[in-house]
Amino acid sequence: MKNNATLVSSLLAAPVLTACGGGGGGSSPAATSASSSASSPSAASAPETAGPDTAASAPAAASTPTVTGETPPSLTSPQAGSTAATGTGAQGVWSTGSGYDKTTAFIDPQDNISYLSTVSGYGSAEFFGVATATASSWTLTSGVQYFYPGSSTYYLASSGSGTYTAKQAFAGTYMANGTPQTVAWTYDAANALAVTQSSVAGTWAETGTSLTIGSDGTLSGTISNCAVAGTLMLTTSGSSQNLYTMNVTSGTTGGSCAVAGKTLSGNAAIVFLPVTGSTLYTRTILFVIHSADNSALAYGQVSKQ
Repeated sequence: MKNNATLVSSLLAAPVLTACGGGGGGSSPAATSASSSASSPSAASAPETAGPDTAASAPAAASTPTVTGETPPSLTSPQAGSTAATGTGAQGVWSTGSGYDKTTAFIDPQDNISYLSTVSGYGSAEFFGVATATASSWTLTSGVQYFYPGSSTYYLASSGSGTYTAKQAFAGTYMANGTPQTVAWTYDAANALAVTQSSVAGTWAETGTSLTIGSDGTLSGTISNCAVAGTLMLTTSGSSQNLYTMNVTSGTTGGSCAVAGKTLSGNAAIVFLPVTGSTLYTRTILFVIHSADNSALAYGQVSKQ
């Protein structure tokens, strides 16, 4: 069955960020920027006439930009309390691909599944569903598949099943639009990160989107220029597992918002992006949310400001 939905899409943060000076800002495929650039080399002094006790002045060395970031935690030695240390079954963050072409999936403790696939940094497919899981296999109970680009079209998903190895691999197929859709994900290093509710506190932004999150999880700001308010809370309250639940309602005023007066919810997590020219990474929040009637959805990847 073919249906139409309204999409509110933020540009995704570029998978390669430039972070210099006082800290990196999020880049987008449309405009890559750095928080500051390396200082230009000072001009070399004009050489003096060399005499017995004089020598030409040497050029001043160019200043070296300071790269900011962190080394992500390792799945082989996960941080205490993280999903990789305490999670069970298929729960966690899963991914495949890299760079601009990547899929990131979330599976919460209630076996709700959502994922975002990107091509050239923009959403190409989104999925929301519910599965029934055993110790090593899963069966899709219900789901919807959104297809892009071109139109905000989604189809009911069915006949899904597959296998998984806890904290290693998740695979299978399901049907949408009369075509088999294949998933083949690996356990993401973001699962090794231990978090708290305040780990997402602060202002996070990208082109067209800015979210200010309180230490108590309250959220306000804009998503693709739609004013929103709501919460971003740990999915498992009191835990250190890196999986959050986002609930937002868009405002009803202003003519630029395509989903005015809509309530959207879904999964989010802190995920890592590599910093150009280093072995370090920077944190972002990736979210994929939709309305209960599937008439609207939003996604984005925001960087700490």
